[in-house]
Amino acid sequence: MYYYLIQIIKYDLRHSISLSMAIHIGKRIKEELYKQDIPVSVFARKINRSRNVVYDIFERESIDTALLNKIGMILRLDFFSIYSEQKEYKKEGIQSQHVKDDRLPYTFTERLKALEQQNELLQNEVAYLKKIIGLLEEKKKKATRKK
Repeated sequence: MYYYLIQIIKYDLRHSISLSMAIHIGKRIKEELYKQDIPVSVFARKINRSRNVVYDIFERESIDTALLNKIGMILRLDFFSIYSEQKEYKKEGIQSQHVKDDRLPYTFTERLKALEQQNELLQNEVAYLKKIIGLLEEKKKKATRKK
């Protein structure tokens, strides 16, 4: 009887460990980096690390939260949500403390929408500046005619 209890406990331990180890954050970062077509050297500069360190990050199963936050901001992706979506969090009824930073669009569609809005504002500014240039040129022509 004790043998079966020990086997059940061992199974539960292995099972819970495999759930928490199921996320290989380095692989997720690597996938996202390649999906966004960002060169490793550029990414390394943005996180203030060498290329070798970036390749080391790709091999890591876990990562420092400050570095993960920085990587998430650069890639515009909330890597922490990957962990909060785990079954054991939902099963245990753990409350999420996730606060979305409205300054950073995390999804592709949100990022695209923000870029489209910025593009429209810039186009309006260019049109406005062209009008100003035209008015200044007219004023310059009038001033040269009077002389």
